[in-house]
Amino acid sequence: MIADLPGEGCLIAFDAEFVMVEHEEYLFTASGSKRMLREARNTLARMSIIDCRTGKVIIDDHVLPREPVVDYLTRFSGVLEEHLDPANSSHHLITPRNAYLKLRLLVERGCIFVGHGLSQDFATVNIFVPPSQIIDTVEIFHQDKMRFISLRFLVNYLLKRDMQQDVHDSIEDAKAAYELYLEALKFKQNGTFDKVLRDIYEFGRKAEWRLGVEAQQHNQHI
Repeated sequence: MIADLPGEGCLIAFDAEFVMVEHEEYLFTASGSKRMLREARNTLARMSIIDCRTGKVIIDDHVLPREPVVDYLTRFSGVLEEHLDPANSSHHLITPRNAYLKLRLLVERGCIFVGHGLSQDFATVNIFVPPSQIIDTVEIFHQDKMRFISLRFLVNYLLKRDMQQDVHDSIEDAKAAYELYLEALKFKQNGTFDKVLRDIYEFGRKAEWRLGVEAQQHNQHI
């Protein structure tokens, strides 16, 4: 029921996954430089939302693409061809319009979205979410004029666990982003946030931003 959904000021953890419906196009000029003719275009394939008050998954939908998929981006999205096949999918499938309307409802109810890299997600979905309703851990754990840090790297460093070695999962991403937000609150409350952030960047540079299994394999070959 709509009345049971989170409302004004309630935190919801959000993650979206995308598949590619149009490859980038480019050509090489006479000088050998590459000139972009058309950027790759992605479309929403899955969205997962958790009510942070209860930890309950309130939405976990796969989204039927309007156009043929040219790349399922499975390494990054966790989405396989059969997941979006109405005849074979074991997942709850909805249309892009229904996905948009579900998100729009939560925005209009005043929910606050917590996630990692939300600006890009919302831009791809083509939905406007007021900045006051966005908590983005990619922005929280970022130093000015420095690289942005991946969710996986932050989880490995701060939460002491590696994630998504085999199968990418948007529910796991949403939960992890909320956990990172809670960590940030804790560090800010005890006055250690700036030091923690400096330590993350220092560690990242020394580790060449490798982590988990990747870092172990790299170290074995040094």
